[in-house]
Amino acid sequence: MAKYSLEFKLEIVKHYLGNYGGYLAVAKKYNIQDSIVRRWVNSYKQFGVEGLKRSKNKTHSPVIFSLVL
Repeated sequence: MAKYSLEFKLEIVKHYLGNYGGYLAVAKKYNIQDSIVRRWVNSYKQFGVEGLKRSKNKTHSPVIFSLVL
């Protein structure tokens, strides 16, 4: 399960974009880190709502161990 819902992320982004405060003020109001607010706002600006959705694909490759003889 995702830590933050899409609705919550949208609320944060809309609050920030509505000029109700900067990253720090919004983060403090919602009790989250300002870096998270910054990341969500940037993702929203670049990709819209899709940027706030959780990726269902793995973002990294599995580690492959090789045996050296």
